[in-house]
Amino acid sequence: MFLVRKTKNGLEATSASEFKPSLNKIDKKIILLLKKRPMYAREIARELGIEQQKIYYHIKCLKKRGLIKLDRIVNEAVATKFYRLASSAFVFSIGQFRPVGKIISTPEKQRKFIEPFIIDGKLNTKIIIGSPDPHGPESARARDGYYASDFSIFFGSFLSFSPMPAVVLDTELKNKKQNLILIGGPIVNKITEKINSYLPIKFKNKKIYSSLSKKTYSADCCGVIEKIKNPFDKSKSVMIIAGLRSSGTKSAILAFLKKFDEICKGNKYKRKYAKVVLGLDKDADGIIDSVEILE
Repeated sequence: MFLVRKTKNGLEATSASEFKPSLNKIDKKIILLLKKRPMYAREIARELGIEQQKIYYHIKCLKKRGLIKLDRIVNEAVATKFYRLASSAFVFSIGQFRPVGKIISTPEKQRKFIEPFIIDGKLNTKIIIGSPDPHGPESARARDGYYASDFSIFFGSFLSFSPMPAVVLDTELKNKKQNLILIGGPIVNKITEKINSYLPIKFKNKKIYSSLSKKTYSADCCGVIEKIKNPFDKSKSVMIIAGLRSSGTKSAILAFLKKFDEICKGNKYKRKYAKVVLGLDKDADGIIDSVEILE
């Protein structure tokens, strides 16, 4: 547990275990009694089995700290002062915050992009990957499912709470009317296939066609990242991370890891969350290690 405050550099945290209000046992007992109702010193002393003079001392200290206040004075031969809590809740100052670790607040553009898939640090979506078993008209086997682990690690960096199981195979998804993140193109992921016709950048004739730029892309390492309203329920959203082949899907996920800020800006031709990326092998070792944003 941490106590935090906002600064110009983000949020600074200090360990809550160091938070020790300077209240002794008698102070706490008096506060708990006054929580029930206003009381006077002699009554408090009787309840706690402590001499009255000592109770006066603690009442004086609590009053000075602003934790209790005079409720009323009853005049019966001798004035009787009743005390009550100054408030139903208190915040104790523990002095200067000591940074023990920085909690990075999510920039506005990133926050808008990841919503509604993550709300207030909680995962609010299902992640759909293609089945590794033969399925669909082409009996396709998904080979890009394990790339989703890289995406999940990245996406998890925005979470404040441990998520419930969220990954579902395309062949096992029962409810399409929810927020969905689809990994893989329409051949290997049948949910992507159902969504494809609604996308501003579509998979068409084994190529990628952008209705935004009117361009066609055919390289195996081309991929797309798109975010649209769920056509099965307009109150929900769908994100598609996919490629013509598994290498294209890998390129799209790599774009998340390396160029997330640029992804959050949307398409350069029109203001839509729809990007085309191209994976690159910069060191010529046969492995995609970089990515270029094409639009």
